[in-house]
Formats: sequence, structure tokens, C-alpha cells
Amino acid sequence: MKFDNSKMKISMLGVLILIIGSLSLYSYVNRGTTTQSGETYHFIKPVFAQSMSTAPTFLDEEAGISLYVNINRSIDLSVARPVYRTMEKETADYIVGSVGLPGLSSDEDVHCFVHKDGWIVTYYLKGEPLSKIVDWNLWSQSASKLTKNKLQAGLEQMTSAIAVSVSSVNYYHFHYPNATNCMIILKTVVGSGDRSFNVTIPDDIKVSERSWSHYAQSTWYTYEGTYHTYFKINGNTINSISGITNPVTDYGTLTFTNLTQGTPNVVGVSSDARSSYLYGVCIGLVYQEP
Repeated sequence: MKFDNSKMKISMLGVLILIIGSLSLYSYVNRGTTTQSGETYHFIKPVFAQSMSTAPTFLDEEAGISLYVNINRSIDLSVARPVYRTMEKETADYIVGSVGLPGLSSDEDVHCFVHKDGWIVTYYLKGEPLSKIVDWNLWSQSASKLTKNKLQAGLEQMTSAIAVSVSSVNYYHFHYPNATNCMIILKTVVGSGDRSFNVTIPDDIKVSERSWSHYAQSTWYTYEGTYHTYFKINGNTINSISGITNPVTDYGTLTFTNLTQGTPNVVGVSSDARSSYLYGVCIGLVYQEP
């Protein structure tokens, strides 16, 4: 994949989503620094029942977007236990609970399933949007990308505790078993003004979920202003954040009316802040390729 501030193309087996950056007419638009990135994850259904003595059927009932790995050796559950902030269920075969993430509140905890047969799954619940996996604290402005997402951060905490390194992981969405991929598209701005990009979802893509994340942070920590940032699609305000003194992240889902298929959607993010103000928006899609 290749990205720049004016154009981004993402190939999906011959299907194209095109994102084209556009500049605001405000005279001070060049004060801001814009970066844009995107990630696509292919879904692979896990084969737990063929590998474990006790299949975790509850994941089909409660899990949404998930990241999983088999470390190819048994796991001592007593070593995994201290990683959990809270324990939800513990048996002789597995543990399920929530794992805290650095710099985030308990509302952002990932759920983690660890089985003695070597399986580890980090996930959010099926009612939580894909965009929740974005941790804006892990956004690299210089590299124009996320260094990792929340599911990866949670998995790393568990694998570190059990002293194992993993190089290959898989994604799956238990709530949308027919979905084949998910995509997150991010744009950040430092400074003031408006930025926007176009998202066109082809008609032959079956979209299971549309979601968003909106972030704002004052990088001048001594300032206590009342700046605002707005996230809009096609001119309609989806979310606003006001009076930022600490980092704030909001997220939610979109309807077909909010983000249509077959025609360009203008996704915009704006702020009246100073040059030290960082804000951004993410669009998340869970979909099935034709």
C-alpha cells in the first residue's frame, strides 16, 4: 500500500476504495500538518475445536473483533493469571478476563482468553465497534501510522508474561462470520483549519459495520483553552469535542445513510485550535469481498 496526503488507493481483490485529500478554503489551512494512513486486516476463522480439549464456544456468543495466536506449546495458566485486571471466568483449561492497557482507563480494557493448549485471543465484545481498537496514544506522527492497536497491545502483555515471542497472528470477527476483511483509515492534523478526504465504497462490497473514532489532544500542556474539533461526513456533524486539556477519544458506529455506498463521501475533521493541537479521525469498515 502507498499513501500520501492527496491520494490513497487500497486494492481489495480488484475492488478499489479511493480516498482523495482536499484542502479547506481557509486562508490559514497551511498552518496544519496532515498525515494519513490505513490498515487492512484479512480474517481467518480459528479452528479451536480441532486443537483444544475444550472449545471456547462462548466466543461465538460474546466476541466481536478479535486477534488470536497459537504459541505451539502449553501455557501455565498460573503464569498468565497476574496479567488480568479482572477475572471473568477460570476453569482448569482456560482463563477469560480483562487486561488493562498502558495510559488508558478500564473502559478500554481488552478481553483476553488464554487456553492451556496454547491459544491466546484478545478481543472486544460484539457490541463494540471496530474503531475501538485504535489507540491514538500509539499513533506515530513521523511514521504516519499506528505502531500497534489495542488488541496487539493486550496480546503483547500476555505473551511477555508467559515469555514467548510471536511473529504471526490472525484476525477474526466472531459477530460477522461471513466478513472477510476489516479496514481502518486514519487522518490526523496538527494545528487549525479543516481537512477532508473522500471515501467511496463500491456497491459490490457487503459492509457489515461502519464505525468511527475521533481524537483530540493539546500538546501544549500548560494551555487551558476552549478549542473545539469537529468530525463531519458530507457536511453532517457526527461528533464534536470541546475544551480539551487532556486527550479525549470518542467512537461509535455509522449507518448506511451516514456513509453511503457507490458515491463519494466527504469525511472532514476540523479545529479552531493553535498549532500545538493534535486531532484526528478514523473510519472503520468490516466487510465481505465479492
